[in-house]
Amino acid sequence: MSPTELKKRSDAGDDSIPFICEPLVEVATKDKKVVGVNGYWYDVTNFIQHHPGGPIIEEYIGKDASQVFQAYGHQGVLKHRKPVGSYKIPKLHPADEDFDKLVHLFHEKGYFITDWVFYIKKISLVLSIWATVFVLVICFEQWYMHYFGAVLLAFMWQQCGFIMHDFHHGQVFRERFKDHFAGTIFGTTLFGISSHWWHDEHVVHHSVTNMVNLSNRFADPQMWEGVWAQNEKLFPLFKGMPLLKSVVQYVLIKIQHITFVPVVIFIGRYDIVIDSMRVERRWFEWVAWSFHWLWMVTLLSYLPTWRQVVLFYFIAASVQGTFHFQLILSHYCKSFYRADEFHTTSWYEAQILTNMNIDTSTRQDWCYGGLNYHIEHHLFPKMARNHLRDAGPYVEEVCKRHGIDYDMCCITEAMWKTLVHLKKAGTHYKLDPR
Repeated sequence: MSPTELKKRSDAGDDSIPFICEPLVEVATKDKKVVGVNGYWYDVTNFIQHHPGGPIIEEYIGKDASQVFQAYGHQGVLKHRKPVGSYKIPKLHPADEDFDKLVHLFHEKGYFITDWVFYIKKISLVLSIWATVFVLVICFEQWYMHYFGAVLLAFMWQQCGFIMHDFHHGQVFRERFKDHFAGTIFGTTLFGISSHWWHDEHVVHHSVTNMVNLSNRFADPQMWEGVWAQNEKLFPLFKGMPLLKSVVQYVLIKIQHITFVPVVIFIGRYDIVIDSMRVERRWFEWVAWSFHWLWMVTLLSYLPTWRQVVLFYFIAASVQGTFHFQLILSHYCKSFYRADEFHTTSWYEAQILTNMNIDTSTRQDWCYGGLNYHIEHHLFPKMARNHLRDAGPYVEEVCKRHGIDYDMCCITEAMWKTLVHLKKAGTHYKLDPR
């Protein structure tokens, strides 16, 4: 039965349809798990374990997933799936219709089409920086030239991270296998982290940004770190720890506004590398990571002393650590949602209220990977990053029309807001957060 026929029968009150849920309610049963897309329920019971985005689909069981589904360009997936029921799509915000129109407008403008010249330039830049690092280490004897190479290595890692990000968002080849293969090269082999581990977490981050589900101790994995709690809705997740760990956690959260900057700078790279490989079980990621350390060890072997080896990597890791602020400042001081709040809020509105843009000149877009327009990136995750700035004025105009806070400020103000927010959250934290 086609969706159109199903809709007609639903409107006519045909009782032979498996189930009709109107208004939207929880419809999952023990034996059947369904997800709503564009007014129709689809049985995903046997699909969950095969979902390319991982178990995040379970957060949408019995709920409308139309907007996040469309944002990721999955429309073709449903061609071979029959709906098992229908429902009335909830109208959560009057701005939703305007954002749907923006999606069509941006497609017409070609904002979702890969600019191959742009990416050839970006990849050429990365390879040029990489080659320059080797030249500075191998062909010069001066220590300051070596350490300058370490700084350039940090920039190379940063740019590889952005390219990995684009590939894993499907913004380049727009074919899953090719994009993920290229993402592994730039993410795992060049950047040095498991690109697929990052992808798994990033899909969740985009789907349920800044969401906390206390019933299964779940939180947006890219917004929850064990060393701080930037929002009160995260507090219950620290409940039930052993006494000693609770005391240590209490102290860390109380001083998180002080430790935030040094931890991100000096520990950030080591943490993400260790976290990504500690849980990685895919053989091809380990092979790619082996190649990363093959070229890294080769590079480091040309340094004359162990002292220079240690300082070289420390400088590169610390400089790269400073680049982490470009992304986490866009989220840390913004709204967090409980699961029930998130699913009764417009997905578009939630993406705007959980994100902050960093106001920069056009010349600085390369340094931010275009993600200084983070609101636009979260609203349209498949949009080519070289068009995010172009999309900004359209999004801001819709926000103004509907009274949605479109947050944009310079990086120093974003840092100040984040530190103040961390201080406030730490002040409210209790030893037994109930």
